[in-house]
Order: sequence, then C-alpha cells, then structure tokens
Amino acid sequence: MKSTDKLFELSNVDAIVVISDKNRFYFTGFASTFGYLILMRGNKSVFITDPRYYEMAQILENDGVEVVQVVNGGADKDILVDVLKNHEIVTVGYEDTELTVSEHVALKNKFKGKGFKLEPVGNSINFVRSFKTEEEIEYIRKAQSITDIAFTKILEVIKPGISEKDIAIELEYIMAKNGAEGLAFDTIIASGLNSSKPHAHPSDKLIEIGDPVTMDFGARYHGYCSDMTRTVFVGEPSDEMRKIYNVVLLAQKMGITNAYCGMTGKELDSFCREVIKSNGYENYFVHGTGHSLGIDIHEHPNANARSKEKICAKQFITCEPGIYIPGLGGVRIEDLLLVEQDSVIDLTTSDKNIIIL
Repeated sequence: MKSTDKLFELSNVDAIVVISDKNRFYFTGFASTFGYLILMRGNKSVFITDPRYYEMAQILENDGVEVVQVVNGGADKDILVDVLKNHEIVTVGYEDTELTVSEHVALKNKFKGKGFKLEPVGNSINFVRSFKTEEEIEYIRKAQSITDIAFTKILEVIKPGISEKDIAIELEYIMAKNGAEGLAFDTIIASGLNSSKPHAHPSDKLIEIGDPVTMDFGARYHGYCSDMTRTVFVGEPSDEMRKIYNVVLLAQKMGITNAYCGMTGKELDSFCREVIKSNGYENYFVHGTGHSLGIDIHEHPNANARSKEKICAKQFITCEPGIYIPGLGGVRIEDLLLVEQDSVIDLTTSDKNIIIL
C-alpha cells in the first residue's frame, strides 16, 4: 500500500474515494474490475468489493487495509456512505479526471443530503503518480528490457512478403514469451507509404523492398508500461528517406544529450524540434517530443511546444521525434528516459543507427 501523505498534503479533504480501476491498483497493487477504495489521512484505508474479489482482496489486510464485502447489487454506495460516516468524514475527494458524467452524477446523488462535501482531487492524484517509487522504476525497467529483446528478435522475422499484421503478431508473441503480462498499448506497425501516418494500425499490406518499417510498441510488466519506437528499412532506402532518418536520429540525440532534471517539457521539445526545423522538415514533425508513462501509457509530464511542466527526479519521459511526409514515408525513433537528480538514464538499449535488413 503506497503512502498517501503527499496526496493529502496537496488535497484539502478528509478522505478520498477511489473508483477507477487503475487508481485502485496504483494505491493497493491489487487489480480488480470493481471496488471502492477509501483513503483517509494517516494512511488509513478501506477497500469495498464484491464476492468475486473478496477472498483475494483480504491480502490487503497485511498492509492494514480494512476489506469490506458488499453482496447485494446496488448496495455498494450505501456501504460507502456508511463507512465514511463511521469515520466522521465530511470533505470527500473524488477523481474528477477519471469519472464519467453519469458516475459523477450518481456519486453526487448518493451523497446528497448526507452531510458530505465533494472536492475534485484528480490532478493531485496524477501529480503524485508521476513520481515513481524504486519498485515502480524496476517494473518499468523490466518492461523496457522486454521490448528491447523483442526488437532484436523481430529483426529476424521482417522480410519482403510478410504483412504488417504478421509483424505485430510476432512482436507481441515475442514480448509475451519474454515476460510481458500484456501490451502497454496497441502495437503500431507502419511500412512504406503507411509510415507517414504516426499512429497507423497494422494492415494487410505486405513489406516490399525499399520500405521503411516503423514499429512503436511496449510491454506491460506488473501493471507498468514501456514504450519504444524504431524505424528500419527492408533493402536500401531512397536518398530522401536516408536523409530523413539521419535528421530524426540527430534530433533525438540532441534531445537526450541535453535533457536534465528540472527542465520544462517545452525545452526538451525545442532541442529536437530545432534540428528538424533547421533541416527544412518543420512542417512534418506533427506531434510532441515525448510523454511520461507508468500504469497508463500516457502520463504527466509531457514534452511538447506548449508544456511548461518541469521534468523532475523519479519521473520518466520519452524522447520520440519524427518526420512524416505523405506520399513518401516517415521515421520515428523513441527511447525511454528515467530522470534522476544528477543524471538522465536512457533505459532503451536497442541500436538506433540505421538498420537495413
């Protein structure tokens, strides 16, 4: 069970009701599709769930979490109210960044007239989640090592005549065989002209001689994500595509070399963007330079042309510049960086020099 001291320091509430699956998992390490986690000051907490999870959830009692079972459908919010009243809670925080409108309305209606005051605390939760514990860092490091292994092995598979979909299937199988517990996100495989589409879905297109093949993929390990992108070529690339590759590589190296703890996302983005701009491809770099990750594949902080967020110690950031020219193709290269107080560690070990298969 993670400490909630910092969260309550940021949030002027007596308790926080956690409804989303991912935030329940974040605080407890227990995965479930239903439940209410009530966090209270002093690291007190109550987990309300149904018979599907009740027996398994009792492991949380080892961390001092009170586990309560609700049996009758629809009575779960009644127990929620009872627990809050029993602990003399008045001000209740809720996940405004996660709840749907209908979920928020249902919560308000259940609390109406019960003496509670609801306060949004979603941004505070996201801020706390952006700083990783050593355990979380090791999970992400392991997830990244799985993706690096998968990249090395998929190079043996890619050849003319194989489809983008088959590359995706093989890549995901290799990650699973090497310890991935799932995908961090839907795998992106984009070859030939499709590579100009940054988030292209794998298609039935067959790989041809001269094609760039962009692969953006990640593993999930103990609930935590990795993320990397490499673009390789099947046969000799055209002169223009080779130039584009070298510009993207230089931009990425410039970003990583100049990254430091305390810089803003805009600063990191500018290091990459200026290289691309100076080479005449400014209009073809159509997304931000990076994002953090964790339980979600996209978390704060971000690195883009507008981001004033600082990238601090124990946070992650990707560095993934790209150039995409419709009718020609595209290149993206992405590494995962761990920011420490006195250094920035590149967790991605795969070769990024141009690879021609």
